[in-house]
Amino acid sequence: MLVTVLANVFQAQNHAISPYSRFGVGDFQPIQTPRNVAMGGVSVGLTSPLSITSRNPATLRNLDSLMVNFEVTMHSIMSRLQENVSINGVDTTLSARSNRASLGQISFAFPITNWLGAGFGLTPATNMNYNVSREFGQSDTVIGRRILNHQGNGGLNQVFFGVGIGTDRISVGANFNYQFGMFTRNTFLHFVDTFLVIPAPGGAGWINAATTTENLTEVSVGGFFVDLGLQFRQPLNDRFALGLGLTYRPRYNLNATRNFTLRSNPGIGAEHIDIIAADTLDGRIQMPDMFTVGLSLERLGRWVIAGEYSFVDFSNYREFGRPDPNLGLSQTFRMGMEFMGQPLHSNFMNRLSYRFGAHHGTSYVAFHNNAITQQGITLGFGMPIARRGFGGGFARLDVAVEFGRKGNLNDGQIQENYARIVVGLSAFERWFVRGRFD
Repeated sequence: MLVTVLANVFQAQNHAISPYSRFGVGDFQPIQTPRNVAMGGVSVGLTSPLSITSRNPATLRNLDSLMVNFEVTMHSIMSRLQENVSINGVDTTLSARSNRASLGQISFAFPITNWLGAGFGLTPATNMNYNVSREFGQSDTVIGRRILNHQGNGGLNQVFFGVGIGTDRISVGANFNYQFGMFTRNTFLHFVDTFLVIPAPGGAGWINAATTTENLTEVSVGGFFVDLGLQFRQPLNDRFALGLGLTYRPRYNLNATRNFTLRSNPGIGAEHIDIIAADTLDGRIQMPDMFTVGLSLERLGRWVIAGEYSFVDFSNYREFGRPDPNLGLSQTFRMGMEFMGQPLHSNFMNRLSYRFGAHHGTSYVAFHNNAITQQGITLGFGMPIARRGFGGGFARLDVAVEFGRKGNLNDGQIQENYARIVVGLSAFERWFVRGRFD
């Protein structure tokens, strides 16, 4: 019940419009903590006990054997869309703004033994929200002008349970995930200057003249899959350590049900809408495999620098057996650095951890066989906000800001500039320590 309520909260808060969420199952949401976001998105190669991430379940082994971790995050995204167009022979740039504030990941991680850790949580996985229109037929003297409008909304949520096992040097892990959700894709063809006369099914007469035809598609999905992770930590001496992380998500299938309706709308003031066709189809959505490798170099207790590369080929994506020609290869490079704070230092500014990063790559969306580029710079800080008693538990507030861009203003693309703020609260508690009195 709680999972269903939170999932509805995730989707109810998604209001930012992105034309690139039209393809596949929508825009993939970053399953990252604010610390990772501030460092350019790197995560799988970080080996600190404070770097638990669901992106690499092997990190669950890094938890202190007496420490549990609870974390909740919030996201706020402000975006601006721009497109170069020609209106009546005059070149101009159109723009629009949108924003979204939403609940992010909720996770809980805990040790089982000194060689085994576990965790579970709920996170938004994808977001679909777009509204794109095109007008054509201005020179058509028979039918006249028409407006084609594409709209979509919805997305997927993800529940996960993970385990990590290993030693101080090497660990492996697995996340067992369930993705579920629903999205709609609607297409409207509006006749501005004329009416469309539609033959009735079976040829028995004619349906009322329509100003708009509506193609409505609703898809509900659900399915299990697994993420595999490996992490290796090699001390170089008593001051430096090298970290290596690998993750792999095999291809998986989501069971899907598609409800399709084609109808005509006579226009404003009409008493009814005619159903031309309707159908329900059960099938599968086939998701591609994904691979990520990350490296980190840490000056123990002082700083860490990390890099990461991820690869996924969405040309292997299939929806009800059909590929999407607008999807292709996605590659992303990430770099990040953190200067670690000293929580007990008398100077407040020295207690803060400072983080910086950047990422660059290609989106899984392709336009006219050209990959959509995406890049961004990030920064943020972490601040200890409480430290409690004998057990040594503490809490931390993390803030990250990302400035990024998708696409460009060339070749008919839409450029999306965005600013994203991520805030997270982490609580680390020692639950298995017994107090003593002298």
